[in-house]
Amino acid sequence: MHYDFDTVVDRTTSLSVKWNKDVIKTICGNPEAEPFWVADMDFQVAPEVAQAARNLAQHAIFGYPHAQQQRQVFCTWARQRHQLQLSEQEVVISQGVLNSIAVLVEQLTQAGEGIIVPVPAYQPFLRIVRNLERDLLAWPLVYDVEDHQFSLDWEMLEKLAAKAKMLIFCSPHNPSGLVFDHETLTRLCTVARKHELIIICDEIHADLGFTDHVCLHTVAKEVGTTAITCMAPSKTFNIAGEHYSVTLFTDAAMRSRFIHRLSQLFITDTSTFATTLAIAAYQDGLPWLRELLEYLQKNAALVETYISTHIPKLAFIKPEASFISFIDCSGIMDLVKKDQAAHPELYDENASPGGGLLSRFFGQRAGLAFNDGTWFGGDAYSNFVRMNYGTPTSNVQRALSNMEKAVNFLIATYPN
Repeated sequence: MHYDFDTVVDRTTSLSVKWNKDVIKTICGNPEAEPFWVADMDFQVAPEVAQAARNLAQHAIFGYPHAQQQRQVFCTWARQRHQLQLSEQEVVISQGVLNSIAVLVEQLTQAGEGIIVPVPAYQPFLRIVRNLERDLLAWPLVYDVEDHQFSLDWEMLEKLAAKAKMLIFCSPHNPSGLVFDHETLTRLCTVARKHELIIICDEIHADLGFTDHVCLHTVAKEVGTTAITCMAPSKTFNIAGEHYSVTLFTDAAMRSRFIHRLSQLFITDTSTFATTLAIAAYQDGLPWLRELLEYLQKNAALVETYISTHIPKLAFIKPEASFISFIDCSGIMDLVKKDQAAHPELYDENASPGGGLLSRFFGQRAGLAFNDGTWFGGDAYSNFVRMNYGTPTSNVQRALSNMEKAVNFLIATYPN
């Protein structure tokens, strides 16, 4: 069966934050900029998932859900997609990955204790640590300016681990697109065990790997490391608005404490729609996902080739998973700063408090909304933007053309 990823769907009336003009303005200053930022895709869900939603809507009664088979459905999915052998006793269903991580940080650490977070990082990880008054220990990834790839700094990890209680990891990594093999995760878990670090691993992009995914849960059990792994159907099947996640525990006592805390906070149950869509996705969505992964890899290859050929001052950080990746804009930063000096009104921080220099440049000069690199860890990443290419290829092509025109404008307007 062939699935349609090329049809452009109007999302402007669907309550989508990604397409909301007021929100777009806050990151780039231009409410009319086309969005390539928030990490959800512009594709309709798998037909089986859409049909499950239609059946529920047609029924028109949305009472409390009770679906005893949820854990078994996920275990079957994990076996089919990742050859991951799980027992239902290792699995907890909850309302969302960020909810789960926040609860776990609150439960397993104390105010002032150190929590390691690799940076650049998905910003909510940083906010969780700060909001709960823990000590944020940033673990910068090493960036190779020649190969345009990130890697882990093991020497730095050893130093940080000596004064930390927890590590919040992300695999595959957002925003670098890194995928970690068994050897790398074994080394990570070995360091964690040595320093008695608890690992919380966000694997929300795991199903979207372009190669085989190695689940940290399995490696942690092999090494004897205490780890909690968070997965979800949200990114995989483009149902991020339906909050539903799966949490895996290597430690049965921690699992029991987590369930108890969710019960105390009355956040144990997922909604009727979220439960329905998640079950349908896990049961019937694999053929759709396989075709989606082929489409995403073609889009990524298009971006890489176009930028290297037509916009060589930029560099695409080739991802190994998912539909988002960094673009290194170091080659145009001086020109963008000159444009800012000449036209400060286009770079007004008050108009776009959620953005940065580069997101404002692309918003104003290219009509494109990207996440600014500073969102992922501050000024150290001001040379980057994150692009979402999980959209019809025609949209990607138009974005690349607009980027080329904007960069050419800089080169023509501000000659050396």
